Amino acid sequence: MDARWSVAAGFTPPLWAIVLVVLGAALAAIEGFRAFRSPPLGTSRARGAAVLALRLVSIAAVVGVAFEITLRIEQVSPLGRRVVVLVDRSASMDLADAVDDDEALERRQARLEALWERSAGAREQWVRDGLLVDVRGFDLSSAPLPAAEADTLATKPSGGGSDLAAALSELGEADPTQRVPVVGIVVLSDGLVAPDRATDQHVLSVAESLGVPITTVSVGAPEIRDISVADVRAGEFAFVENVTEIEATVVAHGYRDQSTTVSLRRNGEVVYERPVILRGDGVPHEVRFEVAPDRIGQFVYEVAVDPLEGEATTDNNAQAFVQKVLRDKVRVLHVAGRPDWDVRALRVLLRRDPNVELLSYYILRGFDDIAREDTTAPLSLIPFPTDELFEEQLGSFDLVVLHNFDAVQHHVGGYVDNIAQYVLDGGALVMIGGDLGLSDGGYAPRSISSILPVDTRAPSDNTQGPYRPKLSDTGRRHPITAWLDQSSGETGWDALPELDTFNTMPLAPWAGRLGAAVLLEHPSVRTRDGNAAPLLAVAEPGRGRVMVLATGSTWRMGFAPRLPLIDGARPYDLLWLGAIRWLLRDDSSGRLSLETDKPRYRVGETVELQGRALSAAYAPEPDIEIPWQLRELDGDEDSAPRSEGRWNTDAQGTASTALEGLPVGAYIATASRELGESSDAVSEEDDPGVHEVRRVFIVEPPGRELAKVDADPGIDRLERLAKRTDGEFVDAADGESLPASLPVANADEATPDNMKVEGRDDVALWNGWAAALLLLLSFGGEWILRRRAGFA
Repeated sequence: MDARWSVAAGFTPPLWAIVLVVLGAALAAIEGFRAFRSPPLGTSRARGAAVLALRLVSIAAVVGVAFEITLRIEQVSPLGRRVVVLVDRSASMDLADAVDDDEALERRQARLEALWERSAGAREQWVRDGLLVDVRGFDLSSAPLPAAEADTLATKPSGGGSDLAAALSELGEADPTQRVPVVGIVVLSDGLVAPDRATDQHVLSVAESLGVPITTVSVGAPEIRDISVADVRAGEFAFVENVTEIEATVVAHGYRDQSTTVSLRRNGEVVYERPVILRGDGVPHEVRFEVAPDRIGQFVYEVAVDPLEGEATTDNNAQAFVQKVLRDKVRVLHVAGRPDWDVRALRVLLRRDPNVELLSYYILRGFDDIAREDTTAPLSLIPFPTDELFEEQLGSFDLVVLHNFDAVQHHVGGYVDNIAQYVLDGGALVMIGGDLGLSDGGYAPRSISSILPVDTRAPSDNTQGPYRPKLSDTGRRHPITAWLDQSSGETGWDALPELDTFNTMPLAPWAGRLGAAVLLEHPSVRTRDGNAAPLLAVAEPGRGRVMVLATGSTWRMGFAPRLPLIDGARPYDLLWLGAIRWLLRDDSSGRLSLETDKPRYRVGETVELQGRALSAAYAPEPDIEIPWQLRELDGDEDSAPRSEGRWNTDAQGTASTALEGLPVGAYIATASRELGESSDAVSEEDDPGVHEVRRVFIVEPPGRELAKVDADPGIDRLERLAKRTDGEFVDAADGESLPASLPVANADEATPDNMKVEGRDDVALWNGWAAALLLLLSFGGEWILRRRAGFA
């Protein structure tokens, strides 16, 4: 035991008193120094020095009394030496493996507990050697284990990763609550703490920087039976109808020459399957899928491998990712029977949009021209590429517009079957009337007429004369025409220009089966059944959508004098852009959107879910109630949602919710809003009075802990770690135990931080006869000398 001396103040006066004492002491010292430098005539400098010395002693005595100076004598001894035991608590520790094929499988965690138990004698020897044992668990973070758990290490490992580098770094950082120096470290793990070479080098670098021996214990064994999806490579974005490649790496152990199936799922549904034969143990198998997404949106894809009998775990048999499918460019085929103002207006609107790839044709030669032509003369016009458009390339278009186009006259009648199938397969079709299109029965064949909302089996009249269309009840809520009922305080078409052409056609008898709806009606014309004649009608046959516009005069909505602007846009633009959005099922441009701040999250991160409402004119819409729900993507739709609520949008038309504490998995969020007071269905699946949107995202574990479960790399890593830090390597699978003589660093050098105070004595220098005598002698002696020396 050693003694440590120090001086301490027993009393701290207020600041003003300290300032007065310091100033007084400084003035007294200055005066004493002047007496020493300039003594009176006949007085030696020795007497001046004596006066100065007594003055300084007086000042010290006064300060000692004022601050109650105390001499502190402490008896100290070294604190001790600490050994930290780091216990791996990640999920891979719960796997079962074996040393040889013919041995029974044993959980790595059970192997660790057995080693800890049979090493009880070694641990007792550590204590007898004066080592303090600190047992800590680590996965993605580290923390001390409770005393009961530290005695046996019995636990259920479930961590999402093994960040050994972070656990070692924490030991190297200064901890004001822990003064006992670390002289040795013991790591109990399967060694799967570094998924790549860079992380492996980082672990070794951190370990060497600590400067203490690290003893490593491997609890893994080389033989394991498992198959896993080790890695998936796919783009964050894809484009609709464009082929994108998804690659996966499958790694198997213990299943040589066996076969399994790797599947690709989209939102829980199997898209493709690939058979795989497992040729070698631990050999990566590359599996590729080529996918051409058929619609835009955000999807959760999952690559999964069928489980095999006896697997160590099936938690690594699948890996999910989120891919957003975008529309590269909207390919539009616009075919017009003849050029006119209506054709020109639509063509200009489409061509000025950079996201539209427009292929437009005018027909300039009719039957009369063909009959009069000189067949031997060269033509300045190209022939209409019927085969290329309606046979070879039809499926490449997102939208087909037949604008006042006569299928019979222009030899397309034989291709209407192709057009009908194109719609049923998911295409979008617009038919615009006039004196050619819809007038002569060119669309009477059953294949095409059966997918249209109006009856085209008989020729229709193309009447002339001004009129203002009437907005139907469904049209007041439908995204194509709802803006007419909610703009500028007007009702319907009152503030818009009159139209002047109209094809009279009744609603098709099969309209209900198609989920058809009439959005605009003629104000006075009636069909044979007595109902108002439809002007604008829509339907959803098969997977596609169709719109029939029985007039070729909507161009007047964009060019009439004193044309009202609605939210800064022309009525013509609102009508057609809304129609294109609806035809292409573009939810991102709908009146309600639902977004997350990112598509994938680590477990524990907060998910920001935000909704946005737009008016019928696509302006931000405040005070809209939006109910929302959150469910697991693979859960039962009839079960209770994980979370739900109701939003009211702010002035910017937005509302949001922070979702916390979501476990690992894929999720789908839904939100909806009312677009009208009643509901006339446009389709069997969608209610035009309610707009519903969805968004998917995934919550992932912090690391791919179980992607690679083979213990061989971990065993090698732990052995190298012990060798690089002058520690020992222990193989628990071979029945070895912890060493009784643990390698530790030399910590004999005593520093104030690693000493423990055993006792303390305080001697008050300011109190008692000694202090009083010192004050008397110093002040009295100075006064006598000053008098004899002739100081003023």
